[in-house]
Amino acid sequence: MLVASGVGKVNATVYTQLLIDYFETNVILNIGIAGGLHPCLKPLDIVLGDRYSHHDVDKNQMERLFPYTSNFQADTQLLARFKAHHQEGMIGCIVSGESFIADDNEKARIIETFDAVAVDMETSAIAHVCFINEIPFLSIRGISDLANDEATESYDNYEKLVSDRVGKFCLDVLEN
Repeated sequence: MLVASGVGKVNATVYTQLLIDYFETNVILNIGIAGGLHPCLKPLDIVLGDRYSHHDVDKNQMERLFPYTSNFQADTQLLARFKAHHQEGMIGCIVSGESFIADDNEKARIIETFDAVAVDMETSAIAHVCFINEIPFLSIRGISDLANDEATESYDNYEKLVSDRVGKFCLDVLEN
């Protein structure tokens, strides 16, 4: 089953839970685009998430209240399968929030707080739902911009190219 959830954590959450409830989902792969946070990343690179967090929620609150964690881990088997085909690429924390990051100061805050390599608007919400439902999960993101003051222009230039690239990468791995 393939779903395009649209932009944002709420849309991602709703569609993920619908997939789980109505289609006997036993694994979820998420692909999409993200802003690069790590200094080695550039547009068109592909990132595998090994853990996920919400950058717009208080980490302490997440840990004190259900679900009692601020980090959602990628499924180790899924990560290993994709990592075998992604030997040159970056693997690390992907964080999500309800806003497009296009500001050097906000980027620096996110990097310092979360030690994240990429930022988007959906992944952590999907990971959160999968964690609660005990569904194996992995997110694969293509870099469209660098989450800095030039992010909007870069996003416009690379959105389609990187979307196609990350989709092709995912299909290539699944076919092998």
